[in-house]
Amino acid sequence: MEKNNTLRQGFHVVEALLEKNPSNIKKIFIPANREDKRIDILTAKAMQLGISVEKKKKLKKEPEALLIKESLLTQQDLKVVLDQTDKGTTLLLIDNLSDPRNLGACIRSAAVANITGVVINKFHCAPITETVRKVSAGGTECIPIYQVSNFINVIKMLKEKGLEVIGTSEKSSTSYLELDMNKPIAVVVGSEEKGIREQTLKSCDHIVNLSSNKLFSSLNVSVASSIMIFEINRQKI
Repeated sequence: MEKNNTLRQGFHVVEALLEKNPSNIKKIFIPANREDKRIDILTAKAMQLGISVEKKKKLKKEPEALLIKESLLTQQDLKVVLDQTDKGTTLLLIDNLSDPRNLGACIRSAAVANITGVVINKFHCAPITETVRKVSAGGTECIPIYQVSNFINVIKMLKEKGLEVIGTSEKSSTSYLELDMNKPIAVVVGSEEKGIREQTLKSCDHIVNLSSNKLFSSLNVSVASSIMIFEINRQKI
């Protein structure tokens, strides 16, 4: 876990905060000895928004942002969003993923695709750390991330709210291209090594594969996430 859960580090992360949630920034710290166009633009943006900027000798390359409060979203927050479910609702559910870099990459793809949100299995997934934030390139600050403790109950709730839940597995004989996804969708991905947990898979409405290559069909989880959410987006246009 991060030592300070209200401290965010890196250009992409701080820039995303300035763009998406400036009201939650208490102060920004910049490297004391760095003077260039990118740091000047960031400083000017912060000052324009009335955010204090302070030079910090310990910082060598990238800025930091101190938040007023940590933005943690839970199952209760997800329920509020689901009360407004419509055809455009798309959620990425991440189960059984321990690699923080892969988690960050999945979140980055979800943010770029501008889907409704990401749901993380709190006890069977890597936590949101500095590494996750950096790899997401600011994605963690751009898209709602809900951390839940009981994935099966959440999937049940999603179904009750009208979402179709699609699991991904290289063992499935059904191609993702066979499904109509022009509807409220929740897609579930897991780790490359172990995939989605069996109990989670059993809770899905459909299980699909993403490759027709019978000899080598395993995809990196962030790639699998991207394929699914961008196909969903394509079908919903």
